[in-house]
Amino acid sequence: MSSTPAVIVCDVNETLSDMSGMKARFVQVGAPAHLASVWFAALLRDGFALAAAGGAAPFAVIGSELLREVLRDVALLRSPADAVEHIMAGFGLLKLHADVPEGVRALTSTGMRLVTLSNGSAGVARSLLAAAGLEGEFEALLSVEDAGAWKPGRPAYDYAAEACEVRPAQLLLVAVHPWDIHGAAQAGLATAWLNRGGDTYPSYFTAPDYTVGRLAELATLLAGAPASPSGNAAPEAAPEAAAEPAEADPAEGLVVVTEAGKGGYAQQITVGQHRLTADEPRPVGTDTGPSPYDLVLAGLGACTSMTVRMYAERKNWSLEKVTVTLRHSRIHATDCADCETAVGHIDHVERVLRFDGDLDKQQRQRLSEIADRCPVHRTLHSEIIVHTTVAEAGAPE
Repeated sequence: MSSTPAVIVCDVNETLSDMSGMKARFVQVGAPAHLASVWFAALLRDGFALAAAGGAAPFAVIGSELLREVLRDVALLRSPADAVEHIMAGFGLLKLHADVPEGVRALTSTGMRLVTLSNGSAGVARSLLAAAGLEGEFEALLSVEDAGAWKPGRPAYDYAAEACEVRPAQLLLVAVHPWDIHGAAQAGLATAWLNRGGDTYPSYFTAPDYTVGRLAELATLLAGAPASPSGNAAPEAAPEAAAEPAEADPAEGLVVVTEAGKGGYAQQITVGQHRLTADEPRPVGTDTGPSPYDLVLAGLGACTSMTVRMYAERKNWSLEKVTVTLRHSRIHATDCADCETAVGHIDHVERVLRFDGDLDKQQRQRLSEIADRCPVHRTLHSEIIVHTTVAEAGAPE
């Protein structure tokens, strides 16, 4: 498991928000404080039941109807309708847990993308974060209302991956609820259990990849070596029983290019266990391998095809084969109507997509749009910084 996921996905209710404030809303309408926990547990139960049966209903709809039932025999200080409205409005007034602001900023300071994924509405998450000045730290505020299924159903997590334009395996879910951790793990996500109370994780759920007591601890763990498959020890485990974190592979993600030693411009490329050759075509080089620009196009083409394939699989579309044909050239800036550069030459990549399979026009158009979202494509269109240093002669590589 990578220690640097593409996107951190934060649950909202109880993970970011401190739900203890809801007890006061119950007391204010004349109901005992303990009913807040009873009601919220029933709300989750019915939401889960709908998801298990293939259905869904908005969080606010389930919550409001259950409130009317829970408060039916309570001697309220206001009308039942006003009591329900008062309690439901409390979600928009909740505060963050004390560790959240520091933790969110610690995660974003590492350059990681953050989104929320809640069984509640995106509006509640927006109010919660905006009040703390943190809304701008999150790339998107996602709700299962747009997924058509509650967590911990797999469609909810697949929706998050699609919205973030990454594979599920590139997401890491942070949640206080073991059922959420289990659902995310079953959907292929990495997981982090935020265990503020030192609780024992249920043995019947898939164990989290990380266990932390405060959100900021996760940023520290992700910035270090990858965690072992068993994750970090839960707070109740004895220190001597904690699993040693796996050492980071110094060669992971490293590309080494050296001259092939045969004269000319041939290069030997090492990527992990893979060996490639690059060269210049004749008469400049000896044409023993693709040129550097050929390799760039190969990376773009492979990324395009993989991204399209992943999307089609999530949608269960009948895409039989993807073929990407690319060509690189240099053109005059004046020949490009859509380019910002007005003078000189610019690099031009012609990419032709072919989708074999039983696909309609709308599906083919959507796949064409998804092709532009492949990570390599986005990298080529973004600001790229190459930091160069010169190693001492004879120094280890």
